[in-house]
Amino acid sequence: MNLIRNRQDRSQRRGVALLVVMLMVFAMAVIVGAFAYTMRVEGRLAIRTQSESDLEWMGRSGVEMAKWVLSLSRQIPGEQTYDGLNQFWAGGPGPTNVVENVFEGVSLTDVPLGDGKISIEIVDMDRRLNINTLAQRNPQLLELILQLCGAGAADAVDIAAAVRDWIDPDDQPGMGAAAESDFYLGMDPPYVAKNGPIDDLSELLKVRGVTPALYWGPRGSGAVGSATSTGSLDSAGRQTSSTYLGQSVAGTVGLADVFCSLSGGQVNINTAPYPVLVMACGGDENIARNIVEQRSGPDGVEGTFDDTPARGPGEIPRLQGVPVMPNAGTPLATFVTTSTTFEVRVLAELGPIRRRYTAVLRRTNLRDMPVLTFRRE
Repeated sequence: MNLIRNRQDRSQRRGVALLVVMLMVFAMAVIVGAFAYTMRVEGRLAIRTQSESDLEWMGRSGVEMAKWVLSLSRQIPGEQTYDGLNQFWAGGPGPTNVVENVFEGVSLTDVPLGDGKISIEIVDMDRRLNINTLAQRNPQLLELILQLCGAGAADAVDIAAAVRDWIDPDDQPGMGAAAESDFYLGMDPPYVAKNGPIDDLSELLKVRGVTPALYWGPRGSGAVGSATSTGSLDSAGRQTSSTYLGQSVAGTVGLADVFCSLSGGQVNINTAPYPVLVMACGGDENIARNIVEQRSGPDGVEGTFDDTPARGPGEIPRLQGVPVMPNAGTPLATFVTTSTTFEVRVLAELGPIRRRYTAVLRRTNLRDMPVLTFRRE
């Protein structure tokens, strides 16, 4: 009996020992697996951190290439006095009246850069109305545009007054709706009036009376950024005039489609979309339609070889078709044929990682193009 008991005890001890060994092996496997996972995550984070730096410099390189394109465009014979949709920087075919196309073989899409590539889009800001300039110099036109974007007549007067209060340097309420810091401090959360020029157009959403519906228009409060694509915008976030021809623009656009915060202060008649032209012409859709048709050339398509933009201030009346004289009931904006401020959008791709960057630069002369803002989207 003792011999049998001893054998059973030894078998039990061996079973316990085997179980302990298996548990230890399992624990070691878990530790090794966790360590390997941690090292893998840390390796990925290290690679991503390095990639973020590389991607930002790729974005900045795209901005520098945009500067080169804009500088070279201004040096082409016959094109120094205007900026138009048929030019290379705007996505057009480039110069057609010169012996040698300086942009032959140049592309702004999928440009190889190091181990990645970049794509560049250039949009002039002068295609829109400058909210700061308009609020200070042409309040009548601002009120009219607010109405065309969907505000009631009385609300348009109050909102225009609130915009002027937001921009002016003091904290004294002007005429109309009082909208200085004492009003905004009662909001939840509270904030103070800017009392300075609007730097980012989205600041309008903080101004008394400006609702998301008025700001975004048909895009609604769920839209993200001015480049959100809708039926009225092309792939670069630019309004396409052909969408609106033959129909009223009243109620079809928002303030984000019409205004900008950084520009030379005047509207480029060669690049402004149809809705902006309607607003700039005091709501006259006939004049706006004539401008688009005249600058589009025989094929009726903008941004092609046969475009006929105004090549200087003297040709602006040709696009308008009729003499445009302001009167007490029709406030107008001032047209020019050149643009000074440009938004550059760069898509940087490095392996599977993609980043979008946006910069705004000012073309003061061929050699000086300061970058006003640069941010990652």
